[in-house]
Amino acid sequence: MSDRVEIPATVLCHALGDEPVATHLSLGSDTLGIEGDGFADELRLDNLFDVRVGAPPQAAASAFSGTVLTVGFERDGGREVLFVRTDPDTLTTFAGLLYRRLLDGEEVAVCHPAEIGGRVTDATYDIGRLHVVPDRVGVSDVRAPFDLELGMIVDFWRSTEELLGDRQQVIHIQYVRDGVAVSLDLALNPPRAQHLLGRHLQRKYVETRREIRGLDVPPVGVRALVRLYSLRGRMRPQSLADGESVSTSALVRALRRRGLIEPADGEVALTSRGWILVTEYVSQSGHGHETTDGTRQRAAGQTD
Repeated sequence: MSDRVEIPATVLCHALGDEPVATHLSLGSDTLGIEGDGFADELRLDNLFDVRVGAPPQAAASAFSGTVLTVGFERDGGREVLFVRTDPDTLTTFAGLLYRRLLDGEEVAVCHPAEIGGRVTDATYDIGRLHVVPDRVGVSDVRAPFDLELGMIVDFWRSTEELLGDRQQVIHIQYVRDGVAVSLDLALNPPRAQHLLGRHLQRKYVETRREIRGLDVPPVGVRALVRLYSLRGRMRPQSLADGESVSTSALVRALRRRGLIEPADGEVALTSRGWILVTEYVSQSGHGHETTDGTRQRAAGQTD
């Protein structure tokens, strides 16, 4: 990860002035460089405390529209923010590489799998190494290593738990494997790293939720998906339309066309998109995850 990556971009940072300026950003192994007409600056990656891709916050809304990269950093005992705009594909790739430079190789405590199909396993915490690339996250050097596409993640939230003799923040991640929900728990220090990991996980999850909200799923389809969800994500296709005035084949075709179910060994199974749609529906119905202190905290990357 020592190769430098350079992109042209327009940035806004009060340390550079009150107006957006054209620059070249360069990402090294431990620095983020900013170079423009008559100025150059360099930020140590150790001093970055937040990285987010999304709509510009209020502080940059008058200067930028669309998607921006927001980078929070510490300098001289204070905190500053850098807003970056370039074409969307370049921005997404650059942000993914930045997360990798910030997180890849960090020591992590992980319990995997913590649950399979809603049933708690006997797995215990193990110490391994976090691996992050733009569209994936995984852990190696543990008894049950894993490597997940971000698109497989259907839910994640955080809680405070007793871990290795201390109270620590834990991120719970749920993903779908062959139609079955699998969950894992992980924790890493310092809190800055855990917050940045939450931001990385949030990227694809938020995009998928936005796509799902744009789907036109009729009530009969939602009921079928909830029925699948209640059976831990898999069932015989013949049972999918039980009690409904619609044919099984038509219902299966409609849900597959929307990417919400898939065939699985003679059954139908919820895809990650299907799981997210159902958990959104269940959450809106007043259900959610409960942390160990009794509070409900179902946060898509809300690790701050």
